[in-house]
Amino acid sequence: MEFMGFDQEKRTGDRLSAPVWPEAVDVDVLSLSELRERLGLIKRAEARLAAMKTTTLAAYTSRGGEGLARRVALEELQASKQQARRQVETASQLSRVPETLDALGAGEIPEAHAKQIAKAASRGPVDETVLVEAARREDFGTFSRTLRDHQHEQSDDGGKSLFEKQRERRSINFFKSPDDGMFILNGRFDPLAGNKIEAALAAEERRLRKDDKAGEQAAFDQRLADALENLVCADSRDSRPQGTTLVLTAEWDMVNNQIADVRLPDGDQLPMSEALLLACNADILPCVFNTKNQELWVGRKHRLATEAQRAALIIRDKHCIGCGRSAVWCEAHHIDEWSKGGRTDIDNLVLVCTSCHHNIHVGGWEVHRTSGSAYELRPPPRPYAHLRPWRSRPDTPSQEPDPFPETGISTGHPANRQPVLLS
Repeated sequence: MEFMGFDQEKRTGDRLSAPVWPEAVDVDVLSLSELRERLGLIKRAEARLAAMKTTTLAAYTSRGGEGLARRVALEELQASKQQARRQVETASQLSRVPETLDALGAGEIPEAHAKQIAKAASRGPVDETVLVEAARREDFGTFSRTLRDHQHEQSDDGGKSLFEKQRERRSINFFKSPDDGMFILNGRFDPLAGNKIEAALAAEERRLRKDDKAGEQAAFDQRLADALENLVCADSRDSRPQGTTLVLTAEWDMVNNQIADVRLPDGDQLPMSEALLLACNADILPCVFNTKNQELWVGRKHRLATEAQRAALIIRDKHCIGCGRSAVWCEAHHIDEWSKGGRTDIDNLVLVCTSCHHNIHVGGWEVHRTSGSAYELRPPPRPYAHLRPWRSRPDTPSQEPDPFPETGISTGHPANRQPVLLS
């Protein structure tokens, strides 16, 4: 496979000439490893095209004005009015971070990463070199956390101004759809409010799930809607308002004899001023999770994880070890299964969301310890990933031996082929 446009490309002033696209091939003849390599080529092509679109829109804006640039985006890119406005705004932001734009144009960083850097730079000081280097090697979720930590570090007030700016952008929309008469709710919340709301919703959703009768289980999104209705509309005349269990972590600054680096459950840093406000109205339960004096090793006494174990898991794993979903939606999974004699001990438990839990018990995914106390979820090994599919007539099953007889996954006839994930 050859990546068309890389060798032929020439630079004329600030304009890129020659087409940029992966060579057209029949993907049905490619092996899994070749398909994976092709996705990498496509990623670089998308990045380079995004840089070309950015420089073009920025140049059009500088000559014709923002209004005309939006009109051109509407007509030539067939964008909506909102999309046109956003694309022109993004082009303007990216033009002010040249190092990021160069990395995007070289296909070294994805478009989404570049947009994040540009947006952050428009809101406050950033070290572009540090962020571009991180964007080259980190996935979207990891880079998002890196960027938020960087903004926190770059602020000269312990992240207070950044937090206040986030809070200023809070909003909620609630309206009745004219199509079906259903009400639609969407909103934006600062990290502290968002974590509190998420924790309360997750706790109520778990309660509803346990209360559901067998055979009458509602779908997850339906339970979530019910949970929100319960929290907002519950009669509170004879009961206290719904509380929220929020697990914060902090380091002890031995030099200054005080806590430091306070973080929310999702890893976001919390300004010390906000942490102190929380402490005024919270039940504080200081915990040290490296001692067996606490109820973290309960053996066969309990099957389900205790509240102390859940708190310890949130601090240790931080999120689902498979897909990275927020810890408040996760379940505690026994690495050595309970039904086979596994113990409910903290070193035999990991956080996984419902979907990843299903992958473990049904799909054969496995928990692996990476380093120290870190765990990750890996798919079952798939042999022959480097082999090309067996070609046969569309209406004739292939005679190639099935390399995955135990799973039912075949590389033979196209109708029998199933997606296979690579670790």
